[in-house]
Amino acid sequence: MIEFSLTVFLVIYGLGVVLFFIFAIINMLHLFYYGFLNFESYFVTFLFLAATILVLFITYKLGIAIDWNQTFTI
Repeated sequence: MIEFSLTVFLVIYGLGVVLFFIFAIINMLHLFYYGFLNFESYFVTFLFLAATILVLFITYKLGIAIDWNQTFTI
C-alpha cells in the first residue's frame, strides 16, 4: 500500500491556480493591446475577474475545513 499526504493535492491545485493566472494575465494583456477598448471588453473582463475571485473564495472556504496533514492510502 502507498500512503501520501493530502498536501499533494493542495500543491497540484496551487500549481493549477498559478498556471491559470499566467494564462489569464496573458489573455487580458492581449485584450487590452489588440482588442477593442469599449464597454463590452471591460464588462467581460470584470465578469471574468469576478468569477475568478468567487471560485477562489469558495475553494478557500472549502479548503479550510480539510485537515491537510491526513494521509491518503492507495
